[in-house]
Amino acid sequence: MDKLLPRAASVLDAAAAAPLLLSSPRMPALHLACSSFLAARPGANRSRTRSPQWLHCDGARGLCSAEAARRGGDTEEGENGRAVPERRQRGRSDALAGSGELLAIPGVGPRNLRKLVDKGFDGVAQLKQLYRDKFFGKSNEKMVEFLQNSVGIIHKNHAESITLFIKESVDEEMKGTNTSKLPKRRLTFCVEGNISVGKTTFLQRIANETIELRDLVEIVPEPIAKWQDVGPEHFNILDAFYAEPERYAYTFQNYVFVTRVMQEKESASGIKPLRLMERSVFSDRMVFVRAVHEANWMNEMEISIYDSWFDPVVSSLPGLIPDGFIYLRASPDTCHKRMMVRKRSEEGGVTLDYLRGLHEKHESWLLPSKGGGSGVLSVSQLPVHLEGSLPADIQDRVFYLEGDHMHSSIQKVPALVLDCEHDIDFNKDIEAKRQ
Repeated sequence: MDKLLPRAASVLDAAAAAPLLLSSPRMPALHLACSSFLAARPGANRSRTRSPQWLHCDGARGLCSAEAARRGGDTEEGENGRAVPERRQRGRSDALAGSGELLAIPGVGPRNLRKLVDKGFDGVAQLKQLYRDKFFGKSNEKMVEFLQNSVGIIHKNHAESITLFIKESVDEEMKGTNTSKLPKRRLTFCVEGNISVGKTTFLQRIANETIELRDLVEIVPEPIAKWQDVGPEHFNILDAFYAEPERYAYTFQNYVFVTRVMQEKESASGIKPLRLMERSVFSDRMVFVRAVHEANWMNEMEISIYDSWFDPVVSSLPGLIPDGFIYLRASPDTCHKRMMVRKRSEEGGVTLDYLRGLHEKHESWLLPSKGGGSGVLSVSQLPVHLEGSLPADIQDRVFYLEGDHMHSSIQKVPALVLDCEHDIDFNKDIEAKRQ
């Protein structure tokens, strides 16, 4: 009975959705394919179904539309005196018209339909792919949290109904499939830290030079080469940013985001079970964009533009959301010394004060209640039932990301803090390498 109630509610939602969607003053003259819409309603009898008076059908095309508030409101008159929507609204109307099948999902009414479409989910197939890519094999609560936090579905019972429907649909499709032959879901960890903290050393020497990990880990380094060689003219946007940050801050951060998306797509089909990515779009936003904005290198209009597309893009690309973070932590002075040793040409103008600002922003993002100096912190905030599953050596260095400042999509994602204050020669210190 409990399972039937949300499904029955969805039928009512679907029936109510047509007048609400079609007569809304914000979306006049919205077209829906009547035959497919009615077919999606359980128990619908086409011979006995009659269109209400406000619904007019074009028999030649098989499409139905509201008369757009009797040719009033935001409409313009077309050929033969027919009311048609303004051009500026057609894109949104077309997107909603093509997403009618979503209304058959329990928990999806007109409002939730608009939210799903706004986040790029135009049909059931896309929600199924989201589930396969990000939540298959995990607790249903993970997808429920995503639907609430990233899509904006307010009521938890709606998010739960949608999740259950998608999960059951995917499970049904997989019946009879030999799951042992299916690729196992990969884990993705993002390695974060200040400039010259030792991310490259960690990624290359720990993973690539450790026999036990070589066949298990795919390394995805930061796409610096793409920043140093842009287009047929081979522009170096990294160098331009450091030379004139007040001129190129927004351009550079915008391109950094684009290259991370490209990089994620390129590495998404890998077969190794663990993917380690150098930095993420979240450290871009929480650390580097904050830094250039506070330095007045990115003005209010530019940061508003950045934020206007950041949330929608991240919400529509779940592959950007990692399963965990690894924070390599060292003092700004240590990072500055290492930067002087490696002597990357573009970093010649990077000051110790700039590194101190980046360190503070890493700390306030990942460890807002801890702060302080360097060294290993006791930051464990994991639920009791999970602490027992962690190796004793790292129990006091693993915690959940949380807080009002945290992007909704990474709330409750676990993070590991590693002390990188002291220089380690991994070629000689085998014990440190093993740990």
